[in-house]
Amino acid sequence: MGQLARQFLATLLVVAAASATACADDALNADAWGSARQLLTARCVECHGPDAQESNLRLDSPAGLQAGGEFGPVVISGNGQASELIRRVRSRNPEEQMPPDGPPLTTDEANQLQAWIDAGTPWPGGAMEAEASRDERLDHWAWQPIAHEAIPEVSHAFDDLPGVEADRNPIDAFIRASLSTNALTPSPVADRRTLIRRLTFDLTGLPPSPEEIESFVHDPADDAYEQLVDRLLASPRYGERWARHWLDVVHYGDTHGYDKDKPRPNAWPYRDYVIRSFNEDKPYPRFVEEQIAGDVLYGETRDGHEAIGFIAAGPWDFIGHREVPETKTDGKIARHLDRDDMVANTIGTFASVTVQCAQCHAHKFDPVSQEDYYSLQAVFAAIDRDDLRFDADPAVAAKRQHLTALREEQAAVMRGIDDAVAVAAGQQLVDLDAAIAAIPAGDANPGPAYGWHSAISPTPDTEKWVQVDLGQSLPLTEIVLRPCHDTFNNIGAGFGFPLRYRLEVSDDQDFREGVTLIASQEADDLANPGVSAVRHAAGVTARYIRVTATRLAKRANDYIFALA
Repeated sequence: MGQLARQFLATLLVVAAASATACADDALNADAWGSARQLLTARCVECHGPDAQESNLRLDSPAGLQAGGEFGPVVISGNGQASELIRRVRSRNPEEQMPPDGPPLTTDEANQLQAWIDAGTPWPGGAMEAEASRDERLDHWAWQPIAHEAIPEVSHAFDDLPGVEADRNPIDAFIRASLSTNALTPSPVADRRTLIRRLTFDLTGLPPSPEEIESFVHDPADDAYEQLVDRLLASPRYGERWARHWLDVVHYGDTHGYDKDKPRPNAWPYRDYVIRSFNEDKPYPRFVEEQIAGDVLYGETRDGHEAIGFIAAGPWDFIGHREVPETKTDGKIARHLDRDDMVANTIGTFASVTVQCAQCHAHKFDPVSQEDYYSLQAVFAAIDRDDLRFDADPAVAAKRQHLTALREEQAAVMRGIDDAVAVAAGQQLVDLDAAIAAIPAGDANPGPAYGWHSAISPTPDTEKWVQVDLGQSLPLTEIVLRPCHDTFNNIGAGFGFPLRYRLEVSDDQDFREGVTLIASQEADDLANPGVSAVRHAAGVTARYIRVTATRLAKRANDYIFALA
């Protein structure tokens, strides 16, 4: 073999060996990537992927891997042992172990991830990065930046049509462009009778009077339309019409909502503030500032106080706040929902973003995290709604302030008199006050219309009884049953008095022997006796008296037995 041939053969052998090594490396990288990808998909991307990025870390693309998270790079390509990702998946410290939920990675799984990093974190398929890092749902118009569109060039071929008017402003050009795209022609200009009706309904919500219609139809002025617009905008009805839309946005109501839906007698100043703002054409930035922090920024003005009614405009759970203490779960829930309504109303109204979903999970599209949400809720955490009286009339406010101050002065005078009496009476009065305070509250007689009631029953036919022990066998001439009075469900007089019952006496506590029937009212339902006493002649001697209700009185959606 010649020298040239030997050199050529040696070259072929070197190339072949290099190719074989490259193929082996590619196969090794592919295996390492396949195992790593399976683990990342199954255990990591739920919290570090397209829908959520805990600690600002994404593990679903090379770019995310390279960028790292809040604490810096998590992967050192080619050195798995020194990579933070491997340290976390191998750790058994619950404060730093990853993944935080579910079973930890096995030693074999951690080794597979480390082998992938040792291999240089291969990520076959260049297009995969773009696909993983882009969500097509973000193409929706709501997520696009606001852009100033150029005024389109439009055809004026329709200008000669009867009733078609030339463009008055740039908006007309956009309308014409859209009409042209859809092969439509402009509508003819409305006649004056139609125009005044449209405009009046739109701006005031009311029809124009016949006199107003005729005046506009026959108005020869070139600016008759402009004058009509100005007149309607100056009408108080304009603010009343358009304030309704704002009040709808902020959930305003003259009642609380929820089950009791109690009236809000002092909510109207905020409603009138909104109407007044529209009628005064108040600048929008000032309108926003007054409603969010008017008492702080503009506390010297009437609007600064009335505008913060916005914070409390939404529904309010009267039971959850007034009748259930905050120490109970229902009370805690009611207060959380109240703060949530304040946050959602403020951000939804002024920023057009729904942040309330983030109380349970970070948003997928908006950059709103749970931390952001609860930081916002903390802004309102110290606010408690109340039904405060507000005097819109300065004269009334001044008079109320004067009378309040006068009452405080008189209270101070009374305290001085009490102090003088205490000094004059000395220890005798101190002892008497102590004796009165020591009387147990339960010893006071609450009145004849209050007494005992049974446990609640879901059905009326459940028998319930109450029994009185006289201490010894006594002669009984008459037994009197006294009905109750209770405000529950507006039942009032006769609350819980049984529809059917029997009255028995005995000397046997268990009513097994020697039972005498005094009265049986069990054939038909009795009318409600109100609080009138129900009397039964007895003429017997006995120790125990038992009243057994055989058909219970209705309470709400349940039944009860009660006697005073």
